[in-house]
Amino acid sequence: MEISGYPHYENVCSNILKFYFETENEHNLNDLLLKSLLQSSKCEIDDEYTFENITVEREIATIQNNRLDLLIETDEYIIGIENKIFHFLHNDLTDYSETIDNKAKIKKKKSLKIVLSLNKLNSSKVKENDFINVTYSCFFENIQNNLGNYILTGHNDYLIYLKGFITTMNNLNGNNMENKELNLFFEQNAKTIIELISEFNKYQNEIYAKVYQLKELVHKDKFASRAIKQWIYDKHCLVHDYLINDFQVSVDTCVSLDGWEIQLFGRNNKSSDFIFNEMCNNSEFLGKPIDEFRIEGNRLIFADFKVGNIEGVAETLIDLLKRIEKYLENNTTQQKI
Repeated sequence: MEISGYPHYENVCSNILKFYFETENEHNLNDLLLKSLLQSSKCEIDDEYTFENITVEREIATIQNNRLDLLIETDEYIIGIENKIFHFLHNDLTDYSETIDNKAKIKKKKSLKIVLSLNKLNSSKVKENDFINVTYSCFFENIQNNLGNYILTGHNDYLIYLKGFITTMNNLNGNNMENKELNLFFEQNAKTIIELISEFNKYQNEIYAKVYQLKELVHKDKFASRAIKQWIYDKHCLVHDYLINDFQVSVDTCVSLDGWEIQLFGRNNKSSDFIFNEMCNNSEFLGKPIDEFRIEGNRLIFADFKVGNIEGVAETLIDLLKRIEKYLENNTTQQKI
């Protein structure tokens, strides 16, 4: 950015941020920047929480036909970001605030309004319009604190680009946040680290390949004939979607380095209430009391296994699908799909 002569251009910075905020992009850093931004804005989020269904838009037209730099939508938030480098904060934050709140109200989500700046702003209109001022230094500090959880999955080239972006912005601000000991370790062990990342990626791909093997073992026509859809999400999760009396009931069978989990959940709040208050209270459905299962958020963990036990996963998944199919047959008012 410095060589090109555009380090202080807000549009350039916003385009880079958009790329890294989008969790499905080839940087493979997932929600590193998004989680770090929310932590910088003092939002209370669980360290284990992962963001899904992320959309990021640039130059969003506001109610008064102004332009908001970035708009991020998650499962829970509508996040509006005004990116300020050196320019005076002359923007119509009232217009921006109303636009973000309206979008959040339509989507029935929480609104979060952020002014991202090099230096801390003293403008009264930031607080008056419910914006939070997040400095780049705070944002970058949280990225560096969280990076250890993403460095093995992150694409090496895009980690270098991100470091370059951080260095450029710090140079603009006159700050030096680099961890010299960590940088020295990387320099001295670069070859070993790259080889380790390569071998780790091979191992991870081998694990993900088991999801496709599981899909072959649990053939939809034979074991999930009433399911609306059987599909694979993000390479690591086999999904079965059902519709039971207009309630969206799903089963995720996910694999990670820690092993397999078979999860039962609803696609919305009404469907979750239906699962926990009706389906799971049917003595024949689960086969044992619900309090003997682990519950995480709106998901019931039906079973978990070690990575290598794909036969046990398939057998237990088939058992759960049969239970759902039987429940659907006995309790649904709709025709067989």
